[in-house]
Amino acid sequence: MNWLPILCAAVAYFFLGFVWYSLLFGKIWASEQVGHCGGEGARPGKREFVGMLLANFVSNLVASAAIAFLLRRMGIGDLSTALKLGAGLAVGFSITTLTIVHVWEKKSTKVWMIDASYHLLGCSIAAAILVSWP
Repeated sequence: MNWLPILCAAVAYFFLGFVWYSLLFGKIWASEQVGHCGGEGARPGKREFVGMLLANFVSNLVASAAIAFLLRRMGIGDLSTALKLGAGLAVGFSITTLTIVHVWEKKSTKVWMIDASYHLLGCSIAAAILVSWP
């Protein structure tokens, strides 16, 4: 496996998270967290936040590596099919797992929509980068 495109896909997925949860939907997402995880007042400390970001990046890296493996194993070389695979993986694994967590933690539909669409777009972007890499 070629780790440079996998790393680039993981960085893109991670950067999407920054844009998604700060610039686009940060205020909505944060306001919906009231009553969950200690509410708004329970913000993580700097060290804990860095650990959370690192765990997020490692997860993006693992997801990108899995997508790369499947693209190669399935012989997918065109963008359209790669996007379908990325979306299918997001729906079949990321979003279903996310749904279970959200149901049990009784999180709002708004938070679920923000989180689910992030993973749908993130997996699709990763797949697009990986299939387009020469």
